[in-house]
Amino acid sequence: MRVVLSKVANIHYNEILVQLSKKWTQKEIKVFISEYEKVIENIKIKLVSYPYYSKKDKIQFALMGKKNVKMFFKVYPNENTIFVFDFFIVRKDPNNLYLL
Repeated sequence: MRVVLSKVANIHYNEILVQLSKKWTQKEIKVFISEYEKVIENIKIKLVSYPYYSKKDKIQFALMGKKNVKMFFKVYPNENTIFVFDFFIVRKDPNNLYLL
């Protein structure tokens, strides 16, 4: 199953890594990347059922980074694809969340 990040998700993912590098050590960056990879693997093998952000649109989210980041995604089983819409830092204003 392939993983596709939207432009917004790619930008926000890199911003999170830059922010981590300013405040924390390489260890925390590796932990965050590891959590991301673990979530993706869990989605692929359907090990964990993640909650829905929008049940109608089948958009789900996973908490990462000590529950400080929400990763919004949708699984397209027919295309064998996981599409990541955004990475959102939960301490930010929810009105700034891009429309999914």
